[in-house]
Amino acid sequence: MSKGRKIMAKLRNKYRLVLINDTHFGEVFSIRLTPLNLMMLLSSVFLTFTLLIYLIISFTPAKRLVPGIGNEKNREAMLELNQRVEDLSREVKNKQLKIDALNDILSDNVKKFDSVSVRKKNN
Repeated sequence: MSKGRKIMAKLRNKYRLVLINDTHFGEVFSIRLTPLNLMMLLSSVFLTFTLLIYLIISFTPAKRLVPGIGNEKNREAMLELNQRVEDLSREVKNKQLKIDALNDILSDNVKKFDSVSVRKKNN
Protein backbone atom coordinates (compact mmCIF):
# COMPACT_ATOMS: atom_id res chain seq x y z
CA MET A 1 0.00 0.00 0.00
CA SER A 2 1.38 3.43 -0.89
CA LYS A 3 1.96 6.17 1.63
CA GLY A 4 -0.89 8.34 0.27
CA ARG A 5 -3.43 5.51 0.56
CA LYS A 6 -2.38 4.81 4.14
CA ILE A 7 -2.90 8.45 5.06
CA MET A 8 -6.31 8.55 3.34
CA ALA A 9 -7.32 5.34 5.09
CA LYS A 10 -6.42 6.88 8.45
CA LEU A 11 -8.33 10.03 7.59
CA ARG A 12 -11.43 7.97 6.77
CA ASN A 13 -11.47 5.95 10.00
CA LYS A 14 -14.67 6.65 11.89
CA TYR A 15 -14.72 7.76 15.51
CA ARG A 16 -17.63 8.44 17.81
CA LEU A 17 -17.75 11.47 20.10
CA VAL A 18 -20.16 10.85 22.97
CA LEU A 19 -21.14 13.20 25.80
CA ILE A 20 -22.43 11.36 28.85
CA ASN A 21 -24.21 12.85 31.87
CA ASP A 22 -22.04 12.04 34.90
CA THR A 23 -24.89 11.68 37.40
CA HIS A 24 -27.03 9.02 35.70
CA PHE A 25 -24.67 7.96 32.86
CA GLY A 26 -27.18 8.83 30.17
CA GLU A 27 -26.02 9.73 26.70
CA VAL A 28 -26.53 13.45 26.08
CA PHE A 29 -24.99 13.84 22.64
CA SER A 30 -23.36 11.55 20.11
CA ILE A 31 -21.74 12.19 16.75
CA ARG A 32 -19.67 10.11 14.33
CA LEU A 33 -16.62 11.87 13.00
CA THR A 34 -13.71 11.12 10.74
CA PRO A 35 -10.52 13.17 10.82
CA LEU A 36 -11.27 14.21 7.23
CA ASN A 37 -14.73 15.51 8.20
CA LEU A 38 -13.25 17.31 11.18
CA MET A 39 -10.65 19.02 8.99
CA MET A 40 -13.35 20.04 6.52
CA LEU A 41 -15.54 21.38 9.33
CA LEU A 42 -12.73 23.43 10.85
CA SER A 43 -11.64 24.81 7.47
CA SER A 44 -15.21 25.81 6.58
CA VAL A 45 -15.63 27.54 9.97
CA PHE A 46 -12.35 29.39 9.40
CA LEU A 47 -13.40 30.38 5.87
CA THR A 48 -16.81 31.59 7.09
CA PHE A 49 -15.20 33.59 9.88
CA THR A 50 -12.73 35.16 7.43
CA LEU A 51 -15.50 36.05 5.00
CA LEU A 52 -17.57 37.58 7.80
CA ILE A 53 -14.64 39.75 8.95
CA TYR A 54 -13.99 40.84 5.35
CA LEU A 55 -17.63 41.84 4.87
CA ILE A 56 -17.71 43.75 8.15
CA ILE A 57 -14.58 45.70 7.26
CA SER A 58 -15.65 46.33 3.66
CA PHE A 59 -19.24 47.46 4.10
CA THR A 60 -19.30 49.19 7.48
CA PRO A 61 -17.60 52.29 8.89
CA ALA A 62 -15.07 49.95 10.51
CA LYS A 63 -12.93 50.28 7.39
CA ARG A 64 -11.83 53.70 8.65
CA LEU A 65 -9.96 51.89 11.42
CA VAL A 66 -7.70 50.12 8.91
CA PRO A 67 -4.64 52.24 8.07
CA GLY A 68 -4.30 53.31 4.45
CA ILE A 69 -7.93 52.70 3.54
CA GLY A 70 -10.22 55.65 3.20
CA ASN A 71 -11.85 58.19 1.02
CA GLU A 72 -9.74 60.38 -1.23
CA LYS A 73 -11.84 63.35 -0.06
CA ASN A 74 -11.03 62.50 3.55
CA ARG A 75 -7.33 62.32 2.70
CA GLU A 76 -7.44 65.71 0.98
CA ALA A 77 -9.34 67.19 3.92
CA MET A 78 -6.74 65.82 6.35
CA LEU A 79 -3.91 67.34 4.29
CA GLU A 80 -5.70 70.68 4.19
CA LEU A 81 -6.29 70.63 7.95
CA ASN A 82 -2.65 69.73 8.54
CA GLN A 83 -1.55 72.70 6.41
CA ARG A 84 -3.88 75.01 8.35
CA VAL A 85 -2.46 73.80 11.67
CA GLU A 86 1.09 74.44 10.46
CA ASP A 87 0.14 77.93 9.24
CA LEU A 88 -1.57 78.77 12.53
CA SER A 89 1.35 77.52 14.62
CA ARG A 90 3.74 79.62 12.52
CA GLU A 91 1.47 82.64 12.99
CA VAL A 92 1.27 82.11 16.76
CA LYS A 93 5.07 81.91 16.95
CA ASN A 94 5.45 85.17 15.01
CA LYS A 95 2.89 86.92 17.21
CA GLN A 96 4.67 85.69 20.33
CA LEU A 97 7.95 87.12 19.03
CA LYS A 98 6.23 90.47 18.45
CA ILE A 99 4.70 90.40 21.94
CA ASP A 100 8.09 89.62 23.48
CA ALA A 101 9.67 92.53 21.56
CA LEU A 102 6.91 94.91 22.69
CA ASN A 103 7.30 93.76 26.31
CA ASP A 104 11.04 94.47 26.09
CA ILE A 105 10.32 97.94 24.71
CA LEU A 106 7.74 98.72 27.38
CA SER A 107 9.94 97.47 30.21
CA ASP A 108 12.93 99.52 28.98
CA ASN A 109 15.02 96.42 28.29
CA VAL A 110 15.71 97.65 24.81
CA LYS A 111 19.17 97.02 23.49
CA LYS A 112 20.59 99.38 20.94
CA PHE A 113 20.98 97.55 17.66
CA ASP A 114 20.92 98.80 14.17
CA SER A 115 19.25 96.77 11.43
CA VAL A 116 22.54 95.53 9.96
CA SER A 117 23.81 93.99 13.19
CA VAL A 118 20.45 92.32 13.81
CA ARG A 119 20.54 90.79 10.34
CA LYS A 120 24.08 89.50 10.86
CA LYS A 121 23.10 88.02 14.20
CA ASN A 122 20.08 86.18 12.70
CA ASN A 123 22.12 84.70 9.85
